Amino acid sequence: MKASIFLQLEDTGTEEKTDTDKNMATMFKILGKNRRVRLESLVLNRNFFAQTVENVFALSFLVKDGQAEITVNGKGWHIVSPRNAPAANEVVSGKVSYGHFVFKFDFRDWKVSEC
Repeated sequence: MKASIFLQLEDTGTEEKTDTDKNMATMFKILGKNRRVRLESLVLNRNFFAQTVENVFALSFLVKDGQAEITVNGKGWHIVSPRNAPAANEVVSGKVSYGHFVFKFDFRDWKVSEC
């Protein structure tokens, strides 16, 4: 008879949230409260470039998941608004597709925005 070895992970009922998950939740709360936020007000941390990058990363997931949208208003400002994410069956059926955005922002851009 062969002995079987099973590795069983303890189910604690809670999953550890990553920093990105926490940033996404915070950002979504801000969007829910304010409804329309200028992109730079949402992501730009004028003291820490790395935090600005993390904020853009979190926003990218909100947009991809359909929880936020970015539009340009009549003054040319990028506006971020919350959205209700589509149901999984709508994505699978093709009625809804995931969205993405491309955002060019580097250290020089951040330094210019600091002024």
